[in-house]
Amino acid sequence: MPDTVSKTDNFLKAIEKYAEEQRNQIQSEAETFKERELNKAEEEGLREAYALLQRKMARINNEISTALSKAEGESKKKLYKRRREIHDEVFKKAEAKLLDYIKTDKYIHSLENSVRLISEKLDGEVVLYVSKNDMKNADKIKKAFGRACNLSESKEIKLGGVMGYSAEKGIIIDETLDTKLSQQHEWFTANSGLMVTEN
Repeated sequence: MPDTVSKTDNFLKAIEKYAEEQRNQIQSEAETFKERELNKAEEEGLREAYALLQRKMARINNEISTALSKAEGESKKKLYKRRREIHDEVFKKAEAKLLDYIKTDKYIHSLENSVRLISEKLDGEVVLYVSKNDMKNADKIKKAFGRACNLSESKEIKLGGVMGYSAEKGIIIDETLDTKLSQQHEWFTANSGLMVTEN
């Protein structure tokens, strides 16, 4: 019988050993599974946190870009407005100086020179257009032209000068102060240094 008890003990020990191994294996697999699931959850949490962070950073960048763009636009608007104001001030002063100039003898001499130039360049019947103010100089203008011409008041000429028209040739020669001042606008914009540029 002792042999049977010993076999039974051995058998029970073997079963216990097997159960212990199975329990250890299950425990090890459970630990591995748990660790793997925790790692997956941690990675998923990190991915979600990273995605959330990226979305927040993108939103913040968009807000900053929008604010900068708006500020830059407002700044440019102010610069354009100020440039326009300076431009207008300069040309108002220039116009005022021209209005003073047309009251001088120097202007009458310049007007006569312009009439002579037109006379040299236009043949045939010519009409000379002048401002209302220059109609008082009609005799001097006709004399400077040197031959017959028609003299007419033009409401388009505000400052002074003369414009000659030859219907025969279909040519206009514009020597008015109004046109000369107008042509200076583009030159002034290009050369004044009052440019608004991209940085």
